[in-house]
Amino acid sequence: MDSVVDAIDMEILMHRDAHFSGSFDVMLEYYKQSGVGTMPDFEIEEIQRLQTMESELGQNLSEIYLPDAAKDAVIASKALYQEFRRVYSDEKVKKENLLISDLILSEEEHPEKEIRALIQEGKKMVPLLIHLISSDLFYDPLFPGYGRSPIFAAQCLGKIQDERAIPPLFEALGQENFFTDEEIIYALASFGDRSKSFLLKRLKQDPLSKDNEYAAIALSGFTEDKEIATAALEVLEKKETLKRPLFASYLIFACSDLTKASMQERFINLSKQKKLPESIRHEMMTVIKNWKKTT
Repeated sequence: MDSVVDAIDMEILMHRDAHFSGSFDVMLEYYKQSGVGTMPDFEIEEIQRLQTMESELGQNLSEIYLPDAAKDAVIASKALYQEFRRVYSDEKVKKENLLISDLILSEEEHPEKEIRALIQEGKKMVPLLIHLISSDLFYDPLFPGYGRSPIFAAQCLGKIQDERAIPPLFEALGQENFFTDEEIIYALASFGDRSKSFLLKRLKQDPLSKDNEYAAIALSGFTEDKEIATAALEVLEKKETLKRPLFASYLIFACSDLTKASMQERFINLSKQKKLPESIRHEMMTVIKNWKKTT
C-alpha cells in the first residue's frame, strides 16, 4: 500500500482529531451524510485510504506524521469544544453564552432558529457577536463552527443594528473568505448612512493602506450613491492610487454612479493619462461607454 502522507492528508488527520474524536469511522459517517462541516478537498476515498493505512500500521497516524504545531492546534480546538459544551451543564450559565454555544455548535446548514434567538436578545448579544467576528479562530474550519460562525454573527449584527458593530465588522473584512466578506459587506450596508460615513473616512484617509481598499470593497454594497461616487473619483485622482490596480478597480466601479457632467469629464480626462496602466484604462472606458448608453 502507498504510505505517502501529503499536506491534505495531514489536514484530514487534524480534522478527524479535532471534530470526530480521532475516529475515522465517525468522520466517514459524517462525510457520507454530507454534514455541514465537510471540507471540499477531503475525498471519502482518501479518508478510507488513511484509515486502512493506520489499521495496517497499528499506530495512530497523527502521532507519526503531525508536527507539534498541528498537534497543538488540535488540542486548542478540542479545548474550545469543551468550553462551549460545558455551558450546557452549568446551571448558572448566562443565557447569552448558551445562545452563542447553540450557534457555534449547530449542525444546520443555516441555523435560523439559533440566529433568530440571538437577534431577539438584541443589543446585549453584541459584545459576544463582535468577539465571533474578531477572533481568527472562528474563521478556521479546524475549530468549532467549521469557520462558519462569523458569517452568522455578521447576519445577527446586521439585524440588531447596534453601531458598536460597525468598526469590528470593517476590521473583519479581508479574511480571504468570499462568503464571509459578502455577509460583512451586506451587514455594513444595512447600517445605511451611519456606516457609509465611517467607510468614506477610511476610503479617503492618508497614507494609503489596505484599509482604503477594504473601505472601497465595503462601499460596493451601497448602490447608486452619488456621494460615494464623488469620493471614489477624488481618491482615484491621487497618483498613488493608480499604483494599486485592485484598489483602483473598486473606485472605477463606484464612479459608474457619477451623473454630473463636470464629474464625468474629470473621469474622462483621467482615463486619457499617458502613463495609465492599460487594464485600468480599459475598465474606465467601459464605464464611459455605459454612461453614453444611458444619456
